[in-house]
Amino acid sequence: MYIVLTPDDLSKLKPETLQDLRAQLGVGASAKPPGAENSGEFDWEDVVDLTIGQVRELMEWCSKETVDGLKVIAEHGPVIRADLLNAVGITNYAHFQGRVTKRTRTVTKNRHAYLFTWDNGSSAENEAAGCGHYAVTQFTFKSLRQYFGMD
Repeated sequence: MYIVLTPDDLSKLKPETLQDLRAQLGVGASAKPPGAENSGEFDWEDVVDLTIGQVRELMEWCSKETVDGLKVIAEHGPVIRADLLNAVGITNYAHFQGRVTKRTRTVTKNRHAYLFTWDNGSSAENEAAGCGHYAVTQFTFKSLRQYFGMD
Protein backbone atom coordinates (compact mmCIF):
# COMPACT_ATOMS: atom_id res chain seq x y z
CA MET A 1 0.00 0.00 0.00
CA TYR A 2 1.18 3.53 -0.80
CA ILE A 3 0.17 6.75 0.86
CA VAL A 4 0.92 10.04 -0.85
CA LEU A 5 1.12 13.20 1.22
CA THR A 6 1.38 16.55 -0.53
CA PRO A 7 3.04 19.58 1.07
CA ASP A 8 -0.47 20.90 1.73
CA ASP A 9 -1.36 17.64 3.51
CA LEU A 10 1.78 17.90 5.63
CA SER A 11 1.02 21.51 6.55
CA LYS A 12 -2.22 20.37 8.18
CA LEU A 13 -0.53 17.87 10.50
CA LYS A 14 0.26 18.61 14.10
CA PRO A 15 4.00 19.21 14.63
CA GLU A 16 4.21 16.08 16.80
CA THR A 17 2.60 13.98 14.06
CA LEU A 18 4.98 15.37 11.47
CA GLN A 19 7.95 14.58 13.70
CA ASP A 20 6.63 11.03 14.25
CA LEU A 21 6.24 10.51 10.50
CA ARG A 22 9.74 11.79 9.84
CA ALA A 23 11.14 9.46 12.51
CA GLN A 24 9.24 6.43 11.12
CA LEU A 25 10.41 7.18 7.60
CA GLY A 26 14.00 7.59 8.70
CA VAL A 27 14.10 11.24 7.74
CA GLY A 28 16.48 12.94 10.10
CA ALA A 29 15.89 16.09 12.03
CA SER A 30 16.28 19.49 10.46
CA ALA A 31 17.66 19.31 6.94
CA LYS A 32 20.42 21.86 7.03
CA PRO A 33 21.09 24.04 4.00
CA PRO A 34 23.81 23.00 1.56
CA GLY A 35 27.18 24.21 2.75
CA ALA A 36 25.96 24.71 6.31
CA GLU A 37 25.20 21.12 7.27
CA ASN A 38 28.78 20.25 8.14
CA SER A 39 29.79 23.71 9.19
CA GLY A 40 30.81 24.09 12.79
CA GLU A 41 29.85 27.76 12.50
CA PHE A 42 26.14 27.14 13.09
CA ASP A 43 24.51 25.52 16.11
CA TRP A 44 21.47 23.59 14.81
CA GLU A 45 20.29 22.34 18.19
CA ASP A 46 16.66 23.39 18.76
CA VAL A 47 16.30 24.88 15.27
CA VAL A 48 12.90 23.66 14.11
CA ASP A 49 11.29 22.81 10.79
CA LEU A 50 8.10 24.78 10.22
CA THR A 51 5.34 23.55 7.95
CA ILE A 52 3.51 26.00 5.71
CA GLY A 53 0.63 25.94 8.20
CA GLN A 54 2.96 26.87 11.03
CA VAL A 55 4.49 29.66 8.93
CA ARG A 56 0.98 31.04 8.30
CA GLU A 57 0.30 30.96 12.04
CA LEU A 58 3.65 32.60 12.78
CA MET A 59 2.90 35.44 10.37
CA GLU A 60 -0.53 36.20 11.86
CA TRP A 61 0.85 38.28 14.71
CA CYS A 62 4.15 39.45 13.24
CA SER A 63 4.70 43.12 12.48
CA LYS A 64 5.08 44.16 8.85
CA GLU A 65 8.79 44.68 9.47
CA THR A 66 9.22 41.13 10.78
CA VAL A 67 7.22 39.66 7.87
CA ASP A 68 9.40 41.67 5.47
CA GLY A 69 12.53 40.30 7.18
CA LEU A 70 11.31 36.73 6.83
CA LYS A 71 10.58 37.44 3.18
CA VAL A 72 14.23 38.43 2.73
CA ILE A 73 15.22 35.02 4.10
CA ALA A 74 12.75 33.35 1.70
CA GLU A 75 14.17 35.31 -1.25
CA HIS A 76 17.89 34.98 -0.51
CA GLY A 77 18.20 32.04 1.91
CA PRO A 78 18.35 29.56 3.36
CA VAL A 79 21.53 31.28 4.61
CA ILE A 80 21.71 35.08 4.50
CA ARG A 81 24.10 37.72 5.74
CA ALA A 82 22.17 39.73 8.32
CA ASP A 83 22.78 43.06 6.61
CA LEU A 84 20.39 42.02 3.82
CA LEU A 85 17.69 42.81 6.38
CA ASN A 86 18.68 46.49 6.25
CA ALA A 87 16.85 46.81 2.92
CA VAL A 88 13.52 46.31 4.74
CA GLY A 89 14.37 48.57 7.66
CA ILE A 90 15.75 45.98 10.08
CA THR A 91 19.00 47.18 11.58
CA ASN A 92 18.52 45.90 15.12
CA TYR A 93 19.17 42.24 14.36
CA ALA A 94 18.90 41.16 17.99
CA HIS A 95 15.39 42.60 18.22
CA PHE A 96 14.34 40.88 14.97
CA GLN A 97 15.85 37.61 16.20
CA GLY A 98 14.09 37.90 19.55
CA ARG A 99 10.66 38.64 18.03
CA VAL A 100 10.94 35.73 15.59
CA THR A 101 12.10 33.38 18.34
CA LYS A 102 9.21 34.35 20.60
CA ARG A 103 6.65 33.72 17.83
CA THR A 104 8.35 30.44 16.84
CA ARG A 105 8.12 29.19 20.41
CA THR A 106 4.45 30.17 20.59
CA VAL A 107 3.61 28.40 17.32
CA THR A 108 5.55 25.23 18.10
CA LYS A 109 4.67 25.19 21.81
CA ASN A 110 8.36 24.44 22.37
CA ARG A 111 10.06 26.86 24.74
CA HIS A 112 13.47 25.93 23.35
CA ALA A 113 12.68 26.34 19.64
CA TYR A 114 14.46 28.66 17.23
CA LEU A 115 13.42 29.45 13.67
CA PHE A 116 16.97 30.16 12.62
CA THR A 117 20.50 29.77 13.79
CA TRP A 118 23.34 32.25 13.48
CA ASP A 119 27.07 32.08 13.16
CA ASN A 120 29.84 33.67 15.17
CA GLY A 121 29.51 37.41 14.56
CA SER A 122 33.07 37.98 15.71
CA SER A 123 34.77 35.88 13.01
CA ALA A 124 37.20 37.82 10.83
CA GLU A 125 34.80 37.72 7.84
CA ASN A 126 31.84 38.86 9.92
CA GLU A 127 33.84 41.55 11.70
CA ALA A 128 34.83 42.95 8.29
CA ALA A 129 31.20 42.86 7.09
CA GLY A 130 29.87 44.25 10.36
CA CYS A 131 27.41 41.38 10.86
CA GLY A 132 26.99 37.63 10.79
CA HIS A 133 24.65 35.19 9.04
CA TYR A 134 21.24 33.68 9.73
CA ALA A 135 20.23 30.23 8.47
CA VAL A 136 16.97 28.29 8.43
CA THR A 137 16.51 24.60 7.65
CA GLN A 138 15.74 23.55 4.09
CA PHE A 139 12.28 22.46 5.23
CA THR A 140 11.48 25.87 6.76
CA PHE A 141 13.03 27.63 3.77
CA LYS A 142 10.63 25.80 1.45
CA SER A 143 7.69 26.64 3.72
CA LEU A 144 8.66 30.32 3.74
CA ARG A 145 8.99 30.36 -0.04
CA GLN A 146 5.61 28.68 -0.39
CA TYR A 147 4.02 31.18 2.01
CA PHE A 148 5.32 34.12 -0.03
CA GLY A 149 4.28 32.50 -3.33
CA MET A 150 7.83 32.00 -4.57
CA ASP A 151 7.49 28.26 -5.25
